[in-house]
Amino acid sequence: MSRSALILLAILSAGCRDASPAAPVADAETLRQRATASRSAGRAEEAAQLLAQAITLQQTKTRDERAASADLRRELAALRMSADDLAGAEKHYREALALLETAPRGSEAAIINLRTQLAGLCYRQARLDEAADFYRSVLTLEVATLGEGHPDPLGTMSILGGLELKRDKLTEAEALFRRQLTGVQKLHGAEKRETTSVLDNLADVLEKAGQPAEATRLREEAKRIRHKLCDEC
Repeated sequence: MSRSALILLAILSAGCRDASPAAPVADAETLRQRATASRSAGRAEEAAQLLAQAITLQQTKTRDERAASADLRRELAALRMSADDLAGAEKHYREALALLETAPRGSEAAIINLRTQLAGLCYRQARLDEAADFYRSVLTLEVATLGEGHPDPLGTMSILGGLELKRDKLTEAEALFRRQLTGVQKLHGAEKRETTSVLDNLADVLEKAGQPAEATRLREEAKRIRHKLCDEC
């Protein structure tokens, strides 16, 4: 072999030795697992960066893929919430909701959770009209999936009723608390502690609406039930 050929062979061999194999590209689930480990170790920003990378890799063509992508955004939103970045959290929650509400729709339970999170975020930022809109949509979904008398929609009626009272929407607040009262009495009984809380809330609305006599009657009824329960203890 000629001297020039030997030199060329040596160069090529050296190049092969120096080239390192390409690092495998992590998939979205691997990055998510690494984010979970980072979060558990208290490295929240590192976890957020890993989740952001996972989101860019996660496909969204099918219902299941959109659900996976929504979950990644929900986890990232929770991290943003922990960092008190409400705008960042809201952005990711809204993106996750849009993915799940794309036909065919994702899990109704997951949609309810995201809408509840967004309602709370709006409330924390004093955007009460938006918060009320989200809670109304949550209530509609809960009643449709769980039924009027389930504890979850009854709890949402209480939250929304209090919010409507805060917004001076007294007619709406009264209707919600009366609706909740009917459901709570059916679920727990007319003379149970859960009923007394609703009676007090309804009394607050009626008093503000200029019906002090009826408000007093409801408070006295709540007081009577509490005394009765104490006597039975």
